[in-house]
Amino acid sequence: MVDFLSTVIAFADQADWALARPRPVVTLEIRKAVGLAVLVPAGTLFLLYLFRPRPYVLAGVTAWLAASVMLLVLSVDSAGPGVADAPGYLVSGRLAIATWAIAALVFSAGLRFAVVWFREPAVISRAFMWSAAAGVAWIGIAALFLRPRAVIVPAFVLMCAWQAKGAVRYVRAANKYGFVGALVAGIGVIGIIGVNVTAAGVALSDGAFSQTTTNIAYINFISAALIMLGMHLLIFEDVIEELRTSGAAVRDSRDEMRAMAITDPLTRCYNRRFLEEIETHELAQHRRHGLPLSLLYIDIDHFKTINDTRGHDTGDRVLNTLATILRAHTRRSDYVLRWGGDDFLVLLSTDEASARAKADDIRRVFLESAIVRGLPDDVDVSIGCVAGPQDAEHLAPLIDHADRDMYRGRREAATTSDRGD
Repeated sequence: MVDFLSTVIAFADQADWALARPRPVVTLEIRKAVGLAVLVPAGTLFLLYLFRPRPYVLAGVTAWLAASVMLLVLSVDSAGPGVADAPGYLVSGRLAIATWAIAALVFSAGLRFAVVWFREPAVISRAFMWSAAAGVAWIGIAALFLRPRAVIVPAFVLMCAWQAKGAVRYVRAANKYGFVGALVAGIGVIGIIGVNVTAAGVALSDGAFSQTTTNIAYINFISAALIMLGMHLLIFEDVIEELRTSGAAVRDSRDEMRAMAITDPLTRCYNRRFLEEIETHELAQHRRHGLPLSLLYIDIDHFKTINDTRGHDTGDRVLNTLATILRAHTRRSDYVLRWGGDDFLVLLSTDEASARAKADDIRRVFLESAIVRGLPDDVDVSIGCVAGPQDAEHLAPLIDHADRDMYRGRREAATTSDRGD
């Protein structure tokens, strides 16, 4: 591609429309082989597109199909077979030059959109549409009525401009997402631009096609290989990142579902199911390390009356107030559970004396809370307390014991109140 452009500049002043070029070091057979080989990345990208139908992948497929056309067009000698391997010139007619120019624009546009559309909507700007339409129209007109230079030079300038914009977007994508593929592809595009511009400059300086220009052209194969590698890496990195994100979302959903399964939705305290899950482990821990274990059974007195006279809204606020107080008066190693209705359980890693002192603090703070002060005087909490034996294997007996202790305390309080009256 590069030696063709450089030669055009040197021989563009010919009166005959057909473009003559000196025999290149890169033979036509090699060009044809490379042109066919470029169909391989186009094919692999297309297979990836079937697996991952994203517009940016399809843009990459289009780019390499166009690159194949560019190389195959340059592998044809209009003067007849055998000229490529003999001294003299190679001849490209107006159709070949026009086809090459359009393919070069498509290749550059494909490289650009392969990154512009990466994780973005597949939108083609109006400015690009106008520039592409103008470029193709000019190539058609110039191929019919003007000299080769009028076709090649505008196509070359537009091609380099689109590739430069694409290179910038690849570098930005690499910086934004941290993907190696975008960086590798960007380096490849920058390499193609540098080779093309350098070769054109050398040809202008020498006034003719030279061996130096041909040697520079070889670098384009390396740049193209980098772009191929970068595009494939970018797709795989995109897939891996999406799988990681999806996996994280699944884990979050699973954790959320588990939290919903073991948490009371109103008070955000644990529920019965959670206690069933931790019972065996917690009792084993207390037995193994000789830790004390106490249980509080808490019930709100006259809670039904609150719901009946003040409404369920007020009842819910009372429940939330008690739940907040329980969490505030327990440690992270303790467990607060809503056992059902207006009943709560608190599992404490402490002895019975400390547990009863904590129960007194809970009752005092509850009665001093703003919402309870606005309720009838008989609204209170009854708290039963029991210490678990070191060899306890189940919590059910402790819960029953704490429940009975709670009712015993309530009866004693009622008896004391009656005697006081």
